[in-house]
Amino acid sequence: MAEINLLEVLYKLVLAVLLGGIIGWERETLDRPAGFRTHVLVCVGSTVYMLVSISMVEFAAPGRTADPGRIAAQVASGMGFLGAGTIIRHGSVVRGLTTAASLWTVAAIGLCVARGGMLLWVAALATVVVFISLTSLSRIEKMKFAKRQYRMLVVRCPNAKAGLPRLLTLLGEIGIQVNAAEIAAMLVEGQDEIRLTLRIPAGISIDDLTPRVLGLEGVSAVQWE
Repeated sequence: MAEINLLEVLYKLVLAVLLGGIIGWERETLDRPAGFRTHVLVCVGSTVYMLVSISMVEFAAPGRTADPGRIAAQVASGMGFLGAGTIIRHGSVVRGLTTAASLWTVAAIGLCVARGGMLLWVAALATVVVFISLTSLSRIEKMKFAKRQYRMLVVRCPNAKAGLPRLLTLLGEIGIQVNAAEIAAMLVEGQDEIRLTLRIPAGISIDDLTPRVLGLEGVSAVQWE
């Protein structure tokens, strides 16, 4: 029966720490929900799972077969649960998708590290590609692709039914799309609350928009979420 090469295992685990840490470091610098330690643990964990899967094939009893792909497939699907934990939705704004995708990719890198051979090059190259994608492509997005904002606007006024048409007219003149509107009556004594989910075109600053909303008749407070 073949024996486990502990030196090779240690080498692969250290490599998993290094490759996962490179991507995790980039996420950590941006204060993302999953940072350096999480990415390292995901990469190391997927490496260990794959090593276990490979050992099941190498140490299988005579006449019995084991499929190493089964554990690898479970790692890929299981990452969906961990990635979902990094995704935060506030109204119509969704954050954390990129971090969830990086965790999913790091798990694949860990599987490549465990398999070894030419897949070590795949792991290294994938790490480089992911790191460049996270660092450089975000700058290109900001420069070349002007993004719309999705924000929640909360306005307080004495009479929401009278104030809402004036508010909608102002937003329409500016070119802001209202995706949803909700009125909560008398949350504060003498004040109604209007909550609007807005799609704000690129180039329009909420800092410039706030005083215009406050200038509407009856509006006493404006808050952005």
